[in-house]
Amino acid sequence: MEMIVNKNELFDEVLLRPAKEADSLIIVSGFATSAMVEYQISSIRKKLGKEIAIELLVGMTPIHGVSEIHHRNFIKLHKEIDFNCSYISSQYPAVHSKLYVWRKDNRPVKAFLSTANYTVTGFLKNQRELGIECNSTEALEYYQSLLQHSLYCHCDEAEEYVTVNAPIFSSDDPNKSQLYPSKESVCLPLFSEKTGKMHNRAGLNWGQREGRNPNQAYIHIPKELRSFFPDRGQPFSVLTNDGFPFVCVVAQDEGKAIETTYNNSEFGEYFRNKLGLELGKKVELEDLDEFGSRYVKFTKIDEEEYYMEYERGINFSDNQ
Repeated sequence: MEMIVNKNELFDEVLLRPAKEADSLIIVSGFATSAMVEYQISSIRKKLGKEIAIELLVGMTPIHGVSEIHHRNFIKLHKEIDFNCSYISSQYPAVHSKLYVWRKDNRPVKAFLSTANYTVTGFLKNQRELGIECNSTEALEYYQSLLQHSLYCHCDEAEEYVTVNAPIFSSDDPNKSQLYPSKESVCLPLFSEKTGKMHNRAGLNWGQREGRNPNQAYIHIPKELRSFFPDRGQPFSVLTNDGFPFVCVVAQDEGKAIETTYNNSEFGEYFRNKLGLELGKKVELEDLDEFGSRYVKFTKIDEEEYYMEYERGINFSDNQ
C-alpha cells in the first residue's frame, strides 16, 4: 500500500486524482489557506467536472492563531460551498500533522500523510515536499480523535478560544503601530490611466453589456506592477480594511486583471456599495472623484495573503 509521492506529482496524486472515486475529503493540517481551498475545488471542477465536500481541521492555532484574512474567507467559503473548517482550541496542544483522507459514502477509501501543509505554497511552490499513502481507516480515526478539541470557524466561540491575527492594527489607536509596517504596497487604478476616463465595458464596468450581470468587475493591473501579485491562475486571499473577504485570482491575457473566483460580481458590488451607488449602475469617473480616490491599495502580506484598502486620498504617487 505504501507509495511515496514526490513534489512534482504531489497535488495531482494527493488532492486531485482520488476525487475520481471519492466524494469528500478530510484534511488535518498544521497550517492552511483559503486560497488552497479555492484552487483545489476549481481544479476538480475543471478537470473532473464534479463537486466534493471538504472538512478541514487547522492544527497549529493554539500557538500561532489564524490569520484574519483566511479566517474571514473560511467563513465565507462555508456559506458558499460544501466546506467546513475547524480550529484546534487554545486549551489543547497544537497539531502539526498533515493528513489527507478521502471518503466515498462516508467510508474512507484512500489516505495520505504528507510533509506539505494545505497551502498553495506547500503543494504548488518550489520547495521540497513529499507524501506517502497510509491506512485510510486509521487516518480517519486519528482525525475523529481531534474533533473534541476543535471549534468550527463560524461558531460564536471561535474567536474566544482561537487568536485571530489582524493584518494591521486599528489606526485609531495611537498606542499601536502597523503589524506589518515594512510590507510592500501598490496602488492600482480604477479608471483608464491611458485615456484619463472611466472604462465603459471593462474594470468596474466589465458587466455593463447585454446578457451579463452588470455588477461584474475586475481590477486592472498595470504591466509594471504584475510581478507584485501571484502568477496567473493562482488564487490568493484578500481582506479589505473594512472587513470584507475575497478569494481572488490573477486572470486574463498577460495576467492583467484581478478577479474574484467564486462570483465575478463581488468586486462590482463591493465598490458600488463603497461609492454609494445602486447595484448594477454604471460607475462614472465622477463617482470615484466624489468618493475621494481613483486608486485602490494592495499590501502584500505573503504569497497568499493581501490586504486591500479603498479610502479617500489613496493616490498613484503612493507607488513611488
